[in-house]
Formats: sequence, C-alpha cells, structure tokens
Amino acid sequence: MQLRIIGYWAPYPRALEACSGYLVSSDSAHLLLDCGHGVCSRLARWLPAEQLDALIITHFHPDHYVDLFAIRHSIGGALRAGSRSEPLPVYMPDQPKHHYQAFAQMKELQVIPLTDQGNYTVGDMQFQALAVTHPMPTFGIKVSYQNRSLFYTADTSYDQQVVAAARGAKLLLCECSLRIADGEFARQLGHMTTAQAGQLARESGAEILVATHFWPEYHPEALQQEIQPEYQGRIIMAASDLTVQI
Repeated sequence: MQLRIIGYWAPYPRALEACSGYLVSSDSAHLLLDCGHGVCSRLARWLPAEQLDALIITHFHPDHYVDLFAIRHSIGGALRAGSRSEPLPVYMPDQPKHHYQAFAQMKELQVIPLTDQGNYTVGDMQFQALAVTHPMPTFGIKVSYQNRSLFYTADTSYDQQVVAAARGAKLLLCECSLRIADGEFARQLGHMTTAQAGQLARESGAEILVATHFWPEYHPEALQQEIQPEYQGRIIMAASDLTVQI
C-alpha cells in the first residue's frame, strides 16, 4: 500500500499547491481521502480522476471537500467519452443534510453515507470510519491492506477516542494544524497542536507519523521541532507529491 500526498495545507493552500488530499493505492485500487482546494488539478499529475475507485470526504469543511465539484465534472466527461462506465463511489457524512443531498443527486457520483465504526471495501482494500471530535460530523479513516494499515485523523481535537481509533495502524496521517502556543485556539476550533500530534503518535503506537494540515504561515520545519519531544519514531512532514510505502 502506498500513500501519496496530493495536498496538505489548511484552510487554504500556498501558491500552486492544494489543501487536504491523500491518494492511497494498493496493487489494484486507488482511494482518495478528501478533496480540498486544488486537489483535482494536482491529482491529475499522477492519476486521472476517472481512474479512481472511490473517494472519501471526511467532513464538509471546504478545505476537505470543495474540489469534489471539479472531480464530479471529470467523472462526467469520462462517462460521456466511454473511458469510465460507472459513477464514482463517494463516501461522506450524511450531515449537514443539504450538502449530502446535493451530491447524492449528481448522476456522476454514487454517494454512500459513512457511519461510525462502519466497515467498507474498495477493491482489495478495506476501510473503517470512526467518528472524531470536531465542530461538525467528521470521520477518521483506517485503511487496511494485507495486514497493514494507516489511520487518517481528518480534523479532530486530541482525546482518548482518537487514540483508540488510531491504535494498531503502522502509519498515522495526522492533522497538525497549530503550534503549542495556539493550544486554546486549537481547542476552540477542534484541532490539534504539534505536541498533541506527537502525543497521539506515541500513545497509539504508530511506527510512522506523517504530519499534515499545516497553516500556510507556519514553516513545517518549525512544526517538526515541536513534535519531536513528544514522539521518537519516524516523523515525516507532508509535502507535495511525497510518497510513503506502508
């Protein structure tokens, strides 16, 4: 299983880059986790959207879902051209209801609601959705393939619920939105700080921490320096087109 970083900024991307989008590939399937600003364009550098087997939207904040509108049109073009024969399966929360219903009416998409602790299959991969703590309904995602797994936190506050959800995953793809000094602000927004990302990686037993979801004004190197005291395993800071074998 391979993880490729398509986008990793929040809540807006730096120039020529993208917000949250992570391509997980096995021997025979491609699964896109989230689809924020700029992801559709950057994904095309590696994989035409028409070749996706499924897409997961973890929650309806724009930096995680807004490029689904672009991918919908890409799928529509492929259906008309005959290079794709079926709508794209898209897994998403069913709340807020108006977002869910709008996408469910699009003929290019096959919309499937996520449920807490629900189990799903995409090609030869399996994934589980687990509710996490955020101001709107949000799901962390554990993807498994051949006895290895990754856990993607999506956006969440640190708590023991997310520690339990992440436990057992070899790779933790973890939001790292704010610095230690922003702790109260992070709590109010339902996000994690650098130190909390490191703590989550340590307590869940992850072998690899891929930190992501950076505020564009912060330098990833400075963020990594705040993670290191909390976690002694392998730390990888997300970067465009970075790939990690799991």
